[in-house]
Amino acid sequence: MKWLLDEMLPPATCRALVEMGHDALSVCDAGLSGHEDDEVFDYAVCAKRILVTENFADYAMLLEQRTHRDEPCVPVVFVRKANLIRRGALATRLAKRLDDWARRHPDPYVGAHWA
Repeated sequence: MKWLLDEMLPPATCRALVEMGHDALSVCDAGLSGHEDDEVFDYAVCAKRILVTENFADYAMLLEQRTHRDEPCVPVVFVRKANLIRRGALATRLAKRLDDWARRHPDPYVGAHWA
């Protein structure tokens, strides 16, 4: 899968996903650090990448607005770092969770998902 990880998620997650065979890019690597959420969403759409974020409030609203206006969208996978075990290796655990999610959803629909 082609992933775009929001900036609040550990960049090392991308490296772990790549090692698992995914195409993963962080918002930081894409030169979008500090950019508005709608710009990040636009990039994900143009690059046809699944957006992964912990920011449910803003991205759920963007997804709903864009869908309502019949604008192009991508699947958005929401994660909660708090649900992952805290004792180190957050990036590895998150990558494993996303890899598992990808195996269960090989052709995800456009819309909100939870991993």
